[in-house]
Amino acid sequence: MNFITFGNKNNKSILFIHGLASTADLCFRPLLAYLQNYYVIFCQLDGHCSYKPNDLVSMKQTIDNIEEYILNEMSGSVYGLCGFSMGATIAVELIGRGNISASRVLLDAAITAELGLMATPFTYAFIIGTSRIKNKKPLPKFLLDKLMGKDNLSVIEMVYPQISKKTIKNACKFIYHYKPPKNLTKFSNPVMFWRGSEEPIPEKSEKILRKYLSQMKTEVFEGMGHGQFLHEHPKEYAEKLKIFLENK
Repeated sequence: MNFITFGNKNNKSILFIHGLASTADLCFRPLLAYLQNYYVIFCQLDGHCSYKPNDLVSMKQTIDNIEEYILNEMSGSVYGLCGFSMGATIAVELIGRGNISASRVLLDAAITAELGLMATPFTYAFIIGTSRIKNKKPLPKFLLDKLMGKDNLSVIEMVYPQISKKTIKNACKFIYHYKPPKNLTKFSNPVMFWRGSEEPIPEKSEKILRKYLSQMKTEVFEGMGHGQFLHEHPKEYAEKLKIFLENK
């Protein structure tokens, strides 16, 4: 795992955690131009960057490593904790553990809905899909539209093609069977949940998280699929993020 920082460390900090089969740069680098008054931290997960191309072996160890970074490098506290997709699931787990402090938490399309028997076919669909993208082969449109939103090219453009089957399997085993920790109810700082209207799994996840986080607010972006608002509208995304971070 690797951490890249931008800006003045004396400014308010935002730690970003990217999604599965993507990268910190593909997800968040377009936001940097609009966040120059913050100390921005990109978390590069194992198996998701050329810097450390080894597989992501353990999601628990991954979350432990992020937690250790916040505890050791940030004195246990970040101002903003922002995760997209799998990164948002990781953010849920971090605040649920209760070992670090985050003043504001943005969960963009978190996956916290237990998929049960659908976990295995979803995992293999993910593996096949990323393999086809790597080999520049088209994906079945009906399946892409159903899972990721109609005509959603963003999810393809954000894929890290070097992702391994092992990394995908290890990550999916965690996120597709994830259950929020009971201690999540103790987290009382502001939480925002963002999702597109065309995201069925995050929609279910939002309803689950509301049982733990009564203070959580939600914004739904009409006509948007998975990752579309983040990828296609980075300026608007950053501006909305800043409003959430600075609202008293």
